[in-house]
Amino acid sequence: MGLLDGVKTMIGDVVAAADRAVVSTGSGKLALALAKFYPGGLVAFLDRLRETGHGEAVESWIGPGENRPVPVEAVARCLPDAVTERLAYDLNLPAGRVATALAEFLPAAVAGQSEDGRLKPQPNFSTQVR
Repeated sequence: MGLLDGVKTMIGDVVAAADRAVVSTGSGKLALALAKFYPGGLVAFLDRLRETGHGEAVESWIGPGENRPVPVEAVARCLPDAVTERLAYDLNLPAGRVATALAEFLPAAVAGQSEDGRLKPQPNFSTQVR
């Protein structure tokens, strides 16, 4: 095995460990992490996704039925760098995996925080990170 193969294997191992960390802590931790670090918390993040053209997907998470995806790139554009760094630390993920984790697990987390087509009251103790 060459050096490049070793690097690819190591990167694959890091990505797999990051994915296991998110799954093991549960998607609900994502909503709490956004409440802590995204200015305005989860509600503001969902509003930002709506503003950028992903309102139908967000509403599918809150309402009944199948959760529609939001592209990783769209999630990444809604996250300030400082918020990404804090989420990475809080979720024990590499910063480059935060948007991927949010895109994958936030729909279920939001659905779990919703009842009768409405988002339950959410904590908001985020710092004003820009």
